[in-house]
Amino acid sequence: ERLAAFNAEELDMLLNGSRERWEPSAIIEYLKFDHGYTRNSRAVGYLLEIVCEFSAEEVSTFLKFVTGSPRLPVGGLARLSPRLTIVMKRPEEGISPDAYLPSVMTCANYVKLPDYSTKEVMRGRLLTAIYEGQGAFYLS
Repeated sequence: ERLAAFNAEELDMLLNGSRERWEPSAIIEYLKFDHGYTRNSRAVGYLLEIVCEFSAEEVSTFLKFVTGSPRLPVGGLARLSPRLTIVMKRPEEGISPDAYLPSVMTCANYVKLPDYSTKEVMRGRLLTAIYEGQGAFYLS
């Protein structure tokens, strides 16, 4: 009876979290940048453009990769705790950043992102990581 006050969309959001559509200018306010990146870094711009172009399925898979959950909490990215942090993954000397996949620490919502040469390279590496890296556990 008490749930009758909610429509199906409201119940879905309460039980499963937010599915908002992302825009770069909006989500950048809820991200943290560190260890080589700032909000004005080229790679950060690429990442924001890419995730905002993702389909709903890709966003869900990205969220599961970086946070461990396929959905955001009620209130969206603004309510994610700890805040999603993007840091530079530095390559070994003599190796191109393009050779690396992004990696994450889901317990801290922490993304280690190489400084890829192009947006297209980043998109490809990111999609490989989010689809092929699910469930993998490595010490870094």
